Amino acid sequence: MAHRVNFILDNHVWDALQDIPKGERSKLVNHAVSNELQAYRRKKAARAMDQLRKEMKPADGASETWIRQDRDHH
Repeated sequence: MAHRVNFILDNHVWDALQDIPKGERSKLVNHAVSNELQAYRRKKAARAMDQLRKEMKPADGASETWIRQDRDHH
């Protein structure tokens, strides 16, 4: 389902958008917003992981050892 939205663009963005055929503008804006939202979510997740790294103490042992132990138990 599509939604009609109303928002304000800077003049230089509006001027550049005029070069895009009318039938393609919504696709371009939708794609651009989708990409920006994905980047925003990734940055947010990275910040959350950075915060966890600061708060958590390192685990004992090496990850290779944990993987080998897990394989031996299965």
